[in-house]
Amino acid sequence: TVSDIPQGVCDKVIDVNWQMPAAILLDGVAVDDNTVCGEGNNEMLFAFANDLKSGAVAGGEGEETPDPNEEHCWGHGTWDGTSCACEPGWSGDDCSMTQFCDTNGTCYGCSYSSAPSTTAAECAKCDGSSTPRVLLENRYCALADCGVNQFQGTYGSCYSCRESWGPSATAAECAKCDKSSTPRFMGTDGSCYSCSDSDPWSATKAECAKCDKSRTPREMRSGICILRGYCSEGFLSSSGCTSCSVSWAETTIAAECAKCDGSSTPRYMDGDRCSRCPMDLSGLTQTQCQSCHGTWNAGTKKCS
Repeated sequence: TVSDIPQGVCDKVIDVNWQMPAAILLDGVAVDDNTVCGEGNNEMLFAFANDLKSGAVAGGEGEETPDPNEEHCWGHGTWDGTSCACEPGWSGDDCSMTQFCDTNGTCYGCSYSSAPSTTAAECAKCDGSSTPRVLLENRYCALADCGVNQFQGTYGSCYSCRESWGPSATAAECAKCDKSSTPRFMGTDGSCYSCSDSDPWSATKAECAKCDKSRTPREMRSGICILRGYCSEGFLSSSGCTSCSVSWAETTIAAECAKCDGSSTPRYMDGDRCSRCPMDLSGLTQTQCQSCHGTWNAGTKKCS
């Protein structure tokens, strides 16, 4: 039992559908899809399979549970006086959770959100559960369906559409978030990014447009999908939005580099790198001002 859990942590535990414990109770009530964490002293009881079978958490210390369903079936079935009629996803005389074991011998509930590496026989144990799983080619036992507002990564794990980072996924899986309150877009690197991600990512115009109606709209700039207004000054480079005054050279395209032409520190393209102009020309001969668009004065070392 863990007490005084912050509301944000409590919300996260419920949101990710963590299924290693056989049961989770919040303030004495079993957690389900309708559970809401409070701002006060959230207390969570995490019950594991061994505890359930030994009766260590039945009703709490020093208490007896009068409900025979709770006493014999641990709240996940109906007791007829002889045996339990278990609800979907639970099995056995004591309604233990349907489980499968990975290659290291660790066992998981069939609704576990990640995809442990296992054998076909172990993964098949979940076939008759309410959350069936499928064995991927890379031997990961993944959920057959991640559920609403979730998408499946390349390695079988399920992620919320609200996930802050961009896991690798297929375009079809990433598209499952199109109608959610937190849509995502596919980058050209094969990752599924959140529209609220602050970093610029390479994407197609159609994928970037999925963010148009989100709370954090994005726009295409030089083949990069960025937050709208993200780079209002300077130019977009491989490092993100870069000030015209930085002293180092940044990889970008000519159209972005040219945005500094009217600034106090114009820049020029040297191959695929945008360098600051004028350069330090001590001891060198300069005949053009390049992005200064003027004539170099060797005496004053200035452009006119």
